[in-house]
Amino acid sequence: MTLRSPESAARGPARRFPTRRRSARGALAAVLVAAAGAVALAQPAFMRNMYTGPVVLPQVDPRVPVEDTIAVDGDRQRDRLESRDLPNPVPDTPAVLAEGKWMYDVYCAMCHGPEGLGDGQIAGHYPRMPSLAARHVQNNYTDGWIFSIIGDGGFRMPPFAHSMSADERWALVRYVKTFTTPE
Repeated sequence: MTLRSPESAARGPARRFPTRRRSARGALAAVLVAAAGAVALAQPAFMRNMYTGPVVLPQVDPRVPVEDTIAVDGDRQRDRLESRDLPNPVPDTPAVLAEGKWMYDVYCAMCHGPEGLGDGQIAGHYPRMPSLAARHVQNNYTDGWIFSIIGDGGFRMPPFAHSMSADERWALVRYVKTFTTPE
């Protein structure tokens, strides 16, 4: 028999439900914590991090291309020596020279100057800016050589292969070959 105070006896019979609710809430909380922990440890496919995901991991070699295949969706990459003997496929017309002049004014004149003498606006900030009108450039540099310099860049010159198409670079070569050394 349970001893009760007179105040609680006046309220009626004792209830045991609050303790059942507390234990049910505690059990539910424990189940939720366990389920969340299991999900966190299991890492389903939609929750993978970048290190354990289905990707090429850092410091791992990329896949090797299939043997005897070549890229068919772009220009062939050549080095400067391989480009030396390339002929200029763009005709020597006034329209091509006008396009080459426009390309020169946009990309080259700030360094090489308006006449290609190496006296552009920012030439004073560098030890030596090449003159494109120099005799050795005009006589010894082939069209393919100048084309590769424009595309790949030089010592301090940025590459422009990503900025100009091949035809635009060839037009620029046509224009650069018109420079003459002042007497």
